Amino acid sequence: MAADDVQKLAKNQQALQDNLVYLKKKVGSLEKRVAYLEGDDYEEPEETAVETPGTTAMASAKKVFKETSKPIENLGFKVFGTIGFLFILLGLFYLYRFAVDQGWIGILGRVVLGVIFSMAIILTSFVFDKKGYAKYSQLLAGGGIALLYFTFYATYHFPAYREALGMTLGLNTVLLLLVMAFGVLLAMKQDSMILTSFAFLLGYLASLLAGGVHERMITAIILSIGMAVILWKKNWRMAIYPAVASYLIYFIYFADKVLFSRDMSPDVLAGIAYLAIFFVLFNLLAILLKDDERNTQNVMIALVSAAMTLGFGLMIVWRHWHTGRGVFVIMLAAAYLYLAFIAKKRDLSNLFQGFFIICIVMLTVAVPVQLEKAWVTLAWAVEGLMLLQIGVNRETKGLRILGYLVLLIATIRVLLYDSWALGFGERTLAFLAVTLGLYGASYLISTLKADDRENVIGGILVLAGTVVLTVALAVEILDPKGMLSGLSGNVRQVALTVVWALEAVTMIVLGFMGRSKLVRMLGIILFGITMIKVLTVDLGNLETIWRTVVTILVGIIALGASFAYVKNKDKLQELLKDE
Repeated sequence: MAADDVQKLAKNQQALQDNLVYLKKKVGSLEKRVAYLEGDDYEEPEETAVETPGTTAMASAKKVFKETSKPIENLGFKVFGTIGFLFILLGLFYLYRFAVDQGWIGILGRVVLGVIFSMAIILTSFVFDKKGYAKYSQLLAGGGIALLYFTFYATYHFPAYREALGMTLGLNTVLLLLVMAFGVLLAMKQDSMILTSFAFLLGYLASLLAGGVHERMITAIILSIGMAVILWKKNWRMAIYPAVASYLIYFIYFADKVLFSRDMSPDVLAGIAYLAIFFVLFNLLAILLKDDERNTQNVMIALVSAAMTLGFGLMIVWRHWHTGRGVFVIMLAAAYLYLAFIAKKRDLSNLFQGFFIICIVMLTVAVPVQLEKAWVTLAWAVEGLMLLQIGVNRETKGLRILGYLVLLIATIRVLLYDSWALGFGERTLAFLAVTLGLYGASYLISTLKADDRENVIGGILVLAGTVVLTVALAVEILDPKGMLSGLSGNVRQVALTVVWALEAVTMIVLGFMGRSKLVRMLGIILFGITMIKVLTVDLGNLETIWRTVVTILVGIIALGASFAYVKNKDKLQELLKDE
């Protein structure tokens, strides 16, 4: 009996322990969800996993809870709550409309009723907040603020109301901003991120409805500063919204006052000042916000600000300081390099990478903005190779990726633009720069440690370099105004065939000497392409004498390569064994 009692006690203890572990995990999950909704950081306590027979069942129950809690929340609060509130407002609107049609309520009475009803809804939200229904309270408060906003909006933007009340645009804008400020205070009291964003949305709408464009900009700046302070204190994940809203309002100002201005007018100077204020404000906010895996909004703000500053600023500089257009972009690159240094010093790893990438992008953009023709391709090839060199020396993969991308841009440009748009000399310089850049990049990759070596990318670089070189030879030789401009078309075709054949044999030899199977294979493929050219183009289009010349020359080259292989086959076999 005693043994049975002990066994029962042991089972009960195990069951209690299982329940305790499950409840602990459930509480941790709920705390994490609450912290996420309120915008606070949450660190899950360390715990030791306990493997029990009931662990699988508890894990399954927890998974079901996670999968069903969100749909239930959406259905119960967001869907039914929103629908219910909207239908009540719709019913009251019809009651109000009936009273207006009967002549019971004048214009002033309508405004007073709108204010009273709005405040009643807001006061009701306080009651639900005290009873613990936080989300429901926020829903009511948001609806009350929206109704109050619309009431004051109507006092000016509806002509009958404006005439009856003598409302001015300035006073109406102030009233709308006061509604926004009241909403912000209410949101801060309830510690509600959603309500705060809604209140600021109303504020940005009020700025759009302001009279002059300068008033809109000043209002937007004040709102953005206020929003930045709140986000800095609360660290809510909504910082991208004020950035987008501010630059949208700036776009309206820019299109109205700056875009078509031909001289440096006060409006243009003001536009530069507004853009500089937004640049400083949002980059400062990016530095002040938290930076970790869960908080990447600072990087998004930096990217949006960089794109807008570059776009709007470059359009201003292009029209009013054309000679310094590249200098402007380089100045932006220097600014972001300094911001990257600050982020590094503050240990903001994500933001440091974001600022540094923006700096490289700015430098890359500065090249076509300031330079022309072959110098663009040359600068990109040098930039890509330098980034790759630094990435190899510092063993930083991110820098190497940036180098690959810049070299890719240079390669695309030389093949699709320089090859036909530029003449002999400039075109030759561009082809040479890209070819050396690609082969040089492949060599740098080969110097990496064996574990870090990017063999596939190194092979792609060799292939790209070979393609660029082969196309360059074809363009320069066949162009009637190129390097063989004084010769006939038949001679140029023969010369290209011979040069391609020599290039193919040279690559095969270098492939053996460098113990590179890829280079050898590229040489063989190129020799095959040369043979196809001989059989299709040369024999079909050349005169008889030139057919004779080209076939004999290619045959001599092939025989020479064959003799060299036979003579050195033992050495070549040894080289192949060591690969």
